[in-house]
Amino acid sequence: MKHKKTELLQAAIVIPTYNAGTEFAKLLEELSQQSLQTQYKLIIDSSSTDDTQKIGEEFDWTVVSISKESFSHGGTRQQAVNNILDKNPTLDIVIFVTQDIRIPQRDSLEKLLSVFENENVAAAYGRQIPHEKASAYASVDREFNYPAESQLKSMADASVNGIKTAFISDSFAAYRVSALIETGGFPKISICEDMYVGGKLLLQGYNIAYVAEAKVRHSHEPDLLWMWHRYKAMGRFHRENPWLVKKFGGATGEGIKLFKYKIKRVGLSYGMMCLIKVVFFDFIKFIAFKLKW
Repeated sequence: MKHKKTELLQAAIVIPTYNAGTEFAKLLEELSQQSLQTQYKLIIDSSSTDDTQKIGEEFDWTVVSISKESFSHGGTRQQAVNNILDKNPTLDIVIFVTQDIRIPQRDSLEKLLSVFENENVAAAYGRQIPHEKASAYASVDREFNYPAESQLKSMADASVNGIKTAFISDSFAAYRVSALIETGGFPKISICEDMYVGGKLLLQGYNIAYVAEAKVRHSHEPDLLWMWHRYKAMGRFHRENPWLVKKFGGATGEGIKLFKYKIKRVGLSYGMMCLIKVVFFDFIKFIAFKLKW
């Protein structure tokens, strides 16, 4: 694999969208002000009924429309990679962001891609800071999963970090295209496509970089119905991919670590009502994850 400086890398950025709303223009404006500009910009849109496609075209992005029914987190991302490779077969890096992030720090893309000067880095993801008006629950969750220190992960870390070793978040992540193709690309799955690819890359001997200096704003407020469906799907993903559990361990241990961190952090800083909320919501997540129907 030939070593390349960051500024020489051929890079593309992809945003999967569906009814991204009026705030979407602010994200595209922030991306247009990044110190590093990619050679290709693609929005792959699931037939939005609002102005998402129009906004993308106004910012001079290539917009590809797919049916809402054909969307999957893994399959749609691989479709985007294939679309770009058809036009630019020398592509080095593909960056994925989601429509609900904000990226006010102007060198976040540059910092994220800088780690690819290490030729063994096959994927990288940045630090997610909660949105400015995020709740205590959402904020503490981000604190635990996205610490202030960067990390270069390999299979050697699995004995200590377990399943979190394979963790990547496609809300703000980048992949070396050659390594992605070598490991089979993104599968057609509805959730955890990033962790699936992360595990495959580590098993091939590559590194995953967590780049704390590359920051975006991203968080989700707790919603019981959304949480129930999400964690039920995550539990199904782990059961359907026993190789991941065998190589890296299950998710329960990491979930317990997060729960303990939340209890301590929320209890000390946010008071009893927030503490009760943490216990209730995390109990719902645990039950949904464990359900087999």
